[in-house]
Amino acid sequence: MKKVLLFLFVTTLFFSCKDDKDKDPAPELSAQVTGNYKVTKLTVNGKEQPLELAKAVITIQLEKFSAEVVTGIMKAKIDGVSEPDEDLGTLNLKNAGSTGIDIYEGTQKVGNLKSGKLTVFIVLDGDEIEMIADKQ
Repeated sequence: MKKVLLFLFVTTLFFSCKDDKDKDPAPELSAQVTGNYKVTKLTVNGKEQPLELAKAVITIQLEKFSAEVVTGIMKAKIDGVSEPDEDLGTLNLKNAGSTGIDIYEGTQKVGNLKSGKLTVFIVLDGDEIEMIADKQ
């Protein structure tokens, strides 16, 4: 009887022990988003604006502020002339599962990042603007 109890005790301990191999924790959302992005496509009110014709180069820089918050700056050069930088302020990040990371300004969703491709959509002076950018 003692052997049966000992066997049951040992098997209970064996199956109840956690695997000691800790998985690497997922990187913070801000670490996944931080970086420089070059806009490759610009759409205003549903109409694509060819960046090459205007010799326009638009970049978005995102820097870590905290684990789930980044700050952003947008820079633009048109015909080789630098425009004033646009401060994007603080942007909140939320894991959206298989669709990537959603980006919010306050409570309004303004973008998404998935597989190094940043999509930003905003309304500015009544115009609906969408930018698609690749991580550099």
